[in-house]
Amino acid sequence: MFTRVFGDRQTTVWMVLVAATVLTAVVGLEQHGGSTAVGLLLLAVAFVKIRLVALHFMEVRDAPLPLRMLVEGYVGVTFVALVGIYVFV
Repeated sequence: MFTRVFGDRQTTVWMVLVAATVLTAVVGLEQHGGSTAVGLLLLAVAFVKIRLVALHFMEVRDAPLPLRMLVEGYVGVTFVALVGIYVFV
């Protein structure tokens, strides 16, 4: 349905990325006092954006499965490591 309204998949993903950027800007500007939950939300949104860019604009979605798993694993491991650093340090 969305691809019918916006034209193609890349346009739809681009609009999601723009909306996520606006969300992080608004949430980041409204953050007072450095809440851990807000920081984790911003980090999660950033990694969703990274995954969307890798899959749709770097065409990893259509890559061979080992390459896709490598990229997905890298994004996941990096996210978990940064969350651990953010929460425990």
